[in-house]
Amino acid sequence: MVIGTDPPGLNPLVVDNAQVSYLAPLIHGYLMRDDGRGRLVPDLALVVPTVANGGIARDGRTVTYHLRRDARWHDGAPFDARDVLFSFSAAMNPRNAVPDRTGFDHVRSVRALDRYTVQVQLTRPFSPFVPSCFTMAANDPYPLLPAHLLQGKPELNRDPYSAAPVGLGPYRFASWERGSRIVLSANRDYFRGAPAIPRIEIAIVPDPNTVATLWKGGSLDFVIGRVQLGREFLDALRTRRDAHVVMQPHNEFDFVMFNLAHPPLDDARVRRALALGIDRTRIMRDLNGELWANGESDRLPGQFAYDAALVQPRYDPAAAARLLDAAGWLRSPDGTRRKNGKALALDFVATTESKTTGRFGLFVQQDLRKLGVPVELRSYNYNQIWATRAEKGIFQTGHFDLAFSGWQPNDVADHSYLFRCDTRPPNGDNMGGICDPVIDRAARDELGATDPAREAAGDRAIARRLVAQTDVVFLGFNQEAVAYRDGLEGVVPAMSGQHLWNAGTWRWHRAREQ
Repeated sequence: MVIGTDPPGLNPLVVDNAQVSYLAPLIHGYLMRDDGRGRLVPDLALVVPTVANGGIARDGRTVTYHLRRDARWHDGAPFDARDVLFSFSAAMNPRNAVPDRTGFDHVRSVRALDRYTVQVQLTRPFSPFVPSCFTMAANDPYPLLPAHLLQGKPELNRDPYSAAPVGLGPYRFASWERGSRIVLSANRDYFRGAPAIPRIEIAIVPDPNTVATLWKGGSLDFVIGRVQLGREFLDALRTRRDAHVVMQPHNEFDFVMFNLAHPPLDDARVRRALALGIDRTRIMRDLNGELWANGESDRLPGQFAYDAALVQPRYDPAAAARLLDAAGWLRSPDGTRRKNGKALALDFVATTESKTTGRFGLFVQQDLRKLGVPVELRSYNYNQIWATRAEKGIFQTGHFDLAFSGWQPNDVADHSYLFRCDTRPPNGDNMGGICDPVIDRAARDELGATDPAREAAGDRAIARRLVAQTDVVFLGFNQEAVAYRDGLEGVVPAMSGQHLWNAGTWRWHRAREQ
């Protein structure tokens, strides 16, 4: 298989890198994995804790994990509660460069009731706690770490462990030729049974054209076609006759982000008019073709709290014009719109690393020009857009009116951190500056719930308010093309994008000799 960049390390706890998270299920173990449909399934924990099975206390403040007794680290050391306690302490250690501590920031204490039972006390109920901590479903999925190798170290950021990790997963780390390839060998002592495929080689190939050539030439057995690689890459995947290409909807959603701190975007009428004036369905279909799936919110059908009743404004430039008129933004003789002598003009931010965001901005510019709203396109590199406030990051400092944004939440149910008052910069990821007491109240209901029905109701209330107020314009979802060679059996593409979640069960089909 192949990845696009040489990762800085292979310890996801301190390496914020998509390639590392993608490969981690091969090497590492978790309390829970998630299956292709986004459901938690046990890994090193015997069961997924719930209120119904007694794993979560009725007040939501205590979570108990019962651990497997037959798991061993790749070096032969036994796995037990000490490793879970150490992993929690490492995640909460302020010296470690942990990308996201959601869930861990609600932990009051962690203790071992015995060698194979761990109990976590929370400061308050937090409904996403179980999927957020040491599961593949987390926004940043961290694996469990070996206490016998790492205990006592002040920090793990530059520890040699990251270059040659010892895990609990189906494959052992074998070698790493920097910039060229990573080699893994089957873990014969894997607690679910030895993998049938003895060796996995991960080529490091930055150029998509080279990846396509290797695939067409038969040098690769497994490739992912993502929207960032473009429709031409998908076409290249399909040219190989001995291949299966499965289109998998991915719960990564795109959206137009408004800066609600910038008048007139603080006026819901103006935001709704802009949404009516942007032909989002046509634009996304033209941009991404089969790599796009339509959607009216942040949930795919079948996901937690999906609301089939939600409908965003449909493209209607005449209605958009009437709404702008009602908001006082009237056409002037030069065709632009003005209110109290001030012109309505906006800027749109895109990243230079993505052709999609830049082209989307051009389409928005064309559509809104027809309404008399000029849009200036501004492009920045990815690091500048997402930099901290101290580094004058575009989103953190609010230097934008509109922006194309995307979010990959993995399978954690809570997305409220994108929309709550308390997560506005510099405190979180609410880059649009949304602050609505209705959303905050619904988020409190969702996050404090111990009843899944109440949790889902709170989540749906957030989505309904976002659509009603046009705080964002949801653009739908990415689809990923999972391509694998004929004869490779057991591949189950995942809606989370974690397509290696069950790679330990993959096998080659061997035709019987006649």
